[in-house]
Amino acid sequence: MSAYIVDHDHIDALLDYAIQQQVRYVVRETNSIVDVTTENATEIGRILLTENERSVRARYPACDVKELPGTIGEDAANYKFKRWPLRSPLQALTILKACDGFDYQACETDDYEQSLAAKLGREPTTEEATEEVKRSLREANERRN
Repeated sequence: MSAYIVDHDHIDALLDYAIQQQVRYVVRETNSIVDVTTENATEIGRILLTENERSVRARYPACDVKELPGTIGEDAANYKFKRWPLRSPLQALTILKACDGFDYQACETDDYEQSLAAKLGREPTTEEATEEVKRSLREANERRN
């Protein structure tokens, strides 16, 4: 398996959708609920990218930190959340694929399953988003038939 660091746009898309869908998550250590908002999106994005970077370093331990596979110059340290352009609204199915892609790139460490990034990368959906995905899949299946 290969691994690379996803770009900032990838993280922006995940977080923008999470904000739109009013996603929240639980921090087990403090048993607190955190809403994903524009105010904390940069911090959450850095958490996601840090885990992604950790994964890539685990996969390629001999690689220089500045030359890890992926988008050069876009890392956790210089990440700043930007809203997704309104001209191209994000679809639930696109976000599910983006979550899957992030999860695949960030899973190389032994403790990934316990990380906040694993939870965020797998669960930024709501019932409404799940229904939208089901509807999209039904429509795609009907077009094929």
